Amino acid sequence: MCYDRQRDEILDRLYGIKGSVESIRLYLKHIYAMKHFSFGTWSSRQHVIAAVSAGGKTGFAECILSVNEPKASLKPWKKLLEDLAGLHVGDALKALREHQDIWPEQLIEMTEMALIDLCGKISGCPANVLLGLTEGTPVCSVHVILSDNLEEVEESARWAKSQGKNQFIKVKLFGKTELDCQVIRTVRSVCPAEETFLIGDVNCGYRPEGEVNSLAQIEEQMKHLHQAGLDACEDPAFLSRDEWVELQKSVSPLELIPDYPLRPSRCSVKEICAGMGKIYNIHPDSAGSIVDAVVLAGRIRQLGAGLMIGDDSLAGPSASIWQQLAYGLEARWVEAAEKRKESDFFYRCVRSLATDSSHNPVKISLKDGFGIDLDEEKLAEETDLFEEILPAKRRGQ
Repeated sequence: MCYDRQRDEILDRLYGIKGSVESIRLYLKHIYAMKHFSFGTWSSRQHVIAAVSAGGKTGFAECILSVNEPKASLKPWKKLLEDLAGLHVGDALKALREHQDIWPEQLIEMTEMALIDLCGKISGCPANVLLGLTEGTPVCSVHVILSDNLEEVEESARWAKSQGKNQFIKVKLFGKTELDCQVIRTVRSVCPAEETFLIGDVNCGYRPEGEVNSLAQIEEQMKHLHQAGLDACEDPAFLSRDEWVELQKSVSPLELIPDYPLRPSRCSVKEICAGMGKIYNIHPDSAGSIVDAVVLAGRIRQLGAGLMIGDDSLAGPSASIWQQLAYGLEARWVEAAEKRKESDFFYRCVRSLATDSSHNPVKISLKDGFGIDLDEEKLAEETDLFEEILPAKRRGQ
């Protein structure tokens, strides 16, 4: 199939890049912030930033290790990554793919991104070009509101408008029609439809996994949300592929956004079909591989649908990476962006970035790799745990 050929072409470019992996460093940062969802509440997130060095260059990336686990450890991931230390960069990427379905998806995705950043820096080429993304379209970041407190919702919407970041706003919805409509109307009281495309993410709250709400009930609830001012709804319920298609037909012009059915990218590329929604979401930390995500994006375009890039509450280097991917993939918007207050620690470590998400559209100047340059001495000061993985011969084995 054409997407198999596209994947092989990308991997062939990457596998040929030499330079032995000399060191892999993991930094863990606890971020304490309340995030409300239909399925529960996050009070803290454990972010990992990876730095992979070879040939005098360093590639960076980030993922979420866990949520609500302040005692989380880096040691299990350190043990896994020992397999990669000492390999040539291209061989490390090949070995990484051999661990798909075995290692955690977000660990593979983060390590692959850091290695591809490193590949670009070694070869003097933007990572997007290595991934076959030779052009780009300006992309706006979406302002996200994660609260069921209407005063907080209004304040956040006003802040977005004051900063010129209200072109796209996403609200978390909770599977409760009255509350969800109040959240939507609160945003609309600040940001009218002619100024703002408003997205709601229910995290399947109108039919959680294992429940049996009828499709007709879900359709009725979607129509209420649309009447309140919602333009698009992400993951309204756990749905079969045929139900996605039927629901999109029945609730148009509300645009549905499938997310969970696209996880991980290597599997969903063979499973999605036309009509499941108007916009399809590729979700960081769940895609499993940015190589596979690029291939999946091509499949989405074949189906005639729009594309968005989601977020996993990223606060550091991977937000910049996904912004560049969104640019190259011509996404309608990118949700992965640095966060108010939560990203302050990261910015204190930045020497240079290829992106600036304080503007809309995001300012992007492609550089070698993903253009991320961090001061690791400051990063060590700003983070809470550290582990280093060296090649076996340097570990005394």
